[in-house]
Amino acid sequence: MKKITFLLFILSNCFVLAQTQESPLNILFVGNSITYYNNLPQTFKAISEEQGYHINLDQHTPGGTGFINHVGNATLYSKLDNTVWDYVILQPGSNESPAFSQPLADTIDRAKILRDKIYENSPCASIYFYEISYGIVDDSAASLQQYLDRQLLIKNNLIQMSNETNIPLAPIGETFQTSIQQNQAHFLWGGYGDIHPNTKGSFMGACTFYNALFQKPIINATVNETLSQADADYFRSIAENVTLNNLDDWNIDTLVAHANFTFSSNDGATVDFISTSTNFDAVSWDFGDGDTSTTLNPSHVFDFSAQVSYDVYLTVKKGCKEHHFLQRVSQSSLSTVDFNFEESFSVFPNPVVSDLSISSKRNSKYSYKLFGVLGKQIKAEKNLKKSQKINISNLSKGIYILIIETLGQTKTFKIIKE
Repeated sequence: MKKITFLLFILSNCFVLAQTQESPLNILFVGNSITYYNNLPQTFKAISEEQGYHINLDQHTPGGTGFINHVGNATLYSKLDNTVWDYVILQPGSNESPAFSQPLADTIDRAKILRDKIYENSPCASIYFYEISYGIVDDSAASLQQYLDRQLLIKNNLIQMSNETNIPLAPIGETFQTSIQQNQAHFLWGGYGDIHPNTKGSFMGACTFYNALFQKPIINATVNETLSQADADYFRSIAENVTLNNLDDWNIDTLVAHANFTFSSNDGATVDFISTSTNFDAVSWDFGDGDTSTTLNPSHVFDFSAQVSYDVYLTVKKGCKEHHFLQRVSQSSLSTVDFNFEESFSVFPNPVVSDLSISSKRNSKYSYKLFGVLGKQIKAEKNLKKSQKINISNLSKGIYILIIETLGQTKTFKIIKE
């Protein structure tokens, strides 16, 4: 991937990395009308640019086509030959996804041909499959069950395709299914018997692409297209929860490098960093004061008398691809502003054999994530209010990292499994 110059955007005390106008991200959508309906790629671009990314967008989306049409297509191959792409999204044909029109093995073979063609000119491109959603024939219970059965077939086919090509997928179809099961009033297609998304469906698809490609939530969003604020917030939350809470299900954790970290301090000067990154070969830290480290979980002493805050920048690498994460560390971020974490939450027993308990003494919602020491996320739950038990009896003995987040603050606990 090309070398990128980064700008910093402060969003809720966190930072997003963005490309300059001289170095945009080149992103190509390859699909058909399911991709281009309601300007889904353009909505994805608008969301991305609001979040701080600069996007050079192109698409090859003739109606009624699939991989069988894209392989060897002169127009598509010209696009692949003439631009170094950072991301390419491949949408299998409407009936290729459930293997109604072509044997799945043939579609996978064509996916490999397209993958290899992309890598000829863009060897560091990140490729994603677009997992589509099938439609619902009518408002009967039998039709809903048929839809669910077809969606499971598409999901299983795309996961098999992902496993055989080493390409992760963006779970658009899973967000549709989750939404319709939670609230059938939110109809997501043009009508019964139509597999094309309506404005709501295309918007949620665009949000899902953002979550999947950049592996982060959409923050302080105002890009709602024609949706009400309430509807837009609802679809953003569905996309985020389905995608980011299940990255390994979509092979994103498995195949794509992901940078992230948390930090804490006991004395207000020495800061302990815990990388919660996944799927990487190497890490490098820049502490913002001239010092660097290649240690996975370093400790660093900051001079807050010389500077009130430092921008700590983590880069993880996998092959020629990189992912970056940046947070600002200040004395205020190391202190408990609104409450004392230890007085609000307790985690016990530690060491633990079977059930790890989180005791919450506040009414504020909180979330937790449990990571292995090398950064793989094992469990996660959101929007909790009551005390919680986490069964870890099936985990191997060793050290794990538990992160609790509430009211914009986080606390890291080192858990010993016996």
